[in-house]
Amino acid sequence: MQNSKNLLIFIVQDSVVYKNLIVGYLKSKKFQNLKTFKNGEECLKNIHLKPDIIVLDYSFEGITGLELMKKVKADNPGIDFIFLSGQNDVEVAVNIMRMGAADYIVKNDKAPVNLVNAIEYLTSSNKKEKIKKGFQIGVIGFFIMMFLLIMIIILLTVFLEDFNL
Repeated sequence: MQNSKNLLIFIVQDSVVYKNLIVGYLKSKKFQNLKTFKNGEECLKNIHLKPDIIVLDYSFEGITGLELMKKVKADNPGIDFIFLSGQNDVEVAVNIMRMGAADYIVKNDKAPVNLVNAIEYLTSSNKKEKIKKGFQIGVIGFFIMMFLLIMIIILLTVFLEDFNL
């Protein structure tokens, strides 16, 4: 995932007023790479753009937010989903999180702030994962280099013994 301000964020929201509120707030926080869609079908048609995060409602016309997430994650498991919904139902939120959503935010007066916090958290946690993976690759690389060095020493020892040097 890129720097949090350069992320490509898809916003799937059927309410024009709420979409404009979210887009305005994200832009005020320097998130500029935003694409908006009024339904899941439009979002799916543009998934080839490879968004970093999709912010979506739980229910809108056509396929549900959960169905959209399942379809997208089947081919693009690295895309994070943040649900921004008017449903204040704990069971729905827990189910969505179990299905792979990064966060579930209830639409209220604090939702825009919570959304920015969720995006920034995702960015920082993905950085930590990359650092951890890089460390693991570095450790593996170190052991491979040590193995090769030992093999070279063994081969040189055998080679030098053959020539009685």
